[in-house]
Amino acid sequence: MDSYESWSNHQTASAAELEDHLYTHLQQCRQREDADTVLQRFSDLFVEADVTYPDSFVWDVLVELAYRPYSEREFKYTLNRCSYTLINPWSTQPRDHWAIPALVQLFESIPDSPARHSETQRIRELSRRFTKTDQYAALRRFANLIDEEGEVEKSIDDQPVAKQLKRYPFLYDSSLLTKDSDQDQKMQVGKLRRGAEADLGVKLARYCNQQKHGASRKITNPTRLSSTELDQALAYYTGKVEGNRSHRDLAQMFRAYSKTVRSFRDFKEEFLEYLLSPLADADPRYVNNHFGKALRQYLRETLHDFDGQRLTDFIVITTCQKLLNFLVVQGRPQPVFRRFWQLLNEVGHTLTVGLLLRVVLFCSTVKPWLENRLTVLFNYHERCACKEVPWLMDTLEHTNVALLTNFGKFGYSFT
Repeated sequence: MDSYESWSNHQTASAAELEDHLYTHLQQCRQREDADTVLQRFSDLFVEADVTYPDSFVWDVLVELAYRPYSEREFKYTLNRCSYTLINPWSTQPRDHWAIPALVQLFESIPDSPARHSETQRIRELSRRFTKTDQYAALRRFANLIDEEGEVEKSIDDQPVAKQLKRYPFLYDSSLLTKDSDQDQKMQVGKLRRGAEADLGVKLARYCNQQKHGASRKITNPTRLSSTELDQALAYYTGKVEGNRSHRDLAQMFRAYSKTVRSFRDFKEEFLEYLLSPLADADPRYVNNHFGKALRQYLRETLHDFDGQRLTDFIVITTCQKLLNFLVVQGRPQPVFRRFWQLLNEVGHTLTVGLLLRVVLFCSTVKPWLENRLTVLFNYHERCACKEVPWLMDTLEHTNVALLTNFGKFGYSFT
């Protein structure tokens, strides 16, 4: 590696060059030192910001980055990648899993007292700001996912919602990735998600098979729903709901119809009937009650400038995304989800999640957007105890069942 001094003037080096030196340093430390020693180095650099850090070259690089123009905006990305430079390899080694929550915990101990050196004060302040960012929130959730100790001494009801993330793989992408996540992090999260989906999907398929055909040994209910609730959910998400047709059958039929519809205006009227029919079957009032009227008005106003046009992928995808905003949650920093909460209370989790399932079965492209909307609810409540938001926990359990049975490849029969 070219030495820092070999540059005619280190201040002319690009931010990317400087950052690469930090990443390389941390990679080399991780390869030759144990996790305890590496954690101490990380603390010395970013938490204590110790001017006597033994590698003066690396310290100078860090100081230069901290004083660069736009560092208040850009340093969080550097610090985030420095964290994942260590965390991603540790996550593949069970013996090092403990180090991941330990690294995240370091940021909780940034000294508040004034530092003797301005460089120290500057780096500590930037690290403190990092703890208020989306990047740190995702880092903390990743630690919760990997943390094998968790809060095992507490009952699930008393644990914070955040500790339950590992149970809901459909939340992983939106909870653990941010706009600056690199390809390595995306691959790692994808691997964790596929593994969690496969584990739960197989258990659920075996349980479902047992309920239909019996089994020589008892298969434990893999969800937190009661056996009765799970049996009803499986029957609704995979069974016949209208005549001899499942939700998947009806979505396929409606998708075929949508290709022949004359205009977007006509499509919206038929789409409304497609969405409301299960609710109306359960309670005819849903055709013209407050929810039905609000949904009808919302759909009619959605992209109304396109009403006279034929359907396009853009129109369908945008409409379905807006519909999921309407049904689940609007906004992000201060989310509005009263309509969703009321629907859960009025018709229950099975019908409500079934309504969302009909949207994503018709337009699978918006499945990540549904996951994103539910992630907003999860993240907003993550510091609550599970017992404080039972409606949310049951929603997540039902969504697991609905998505794994309809989008997973685990051998469910739709009969």
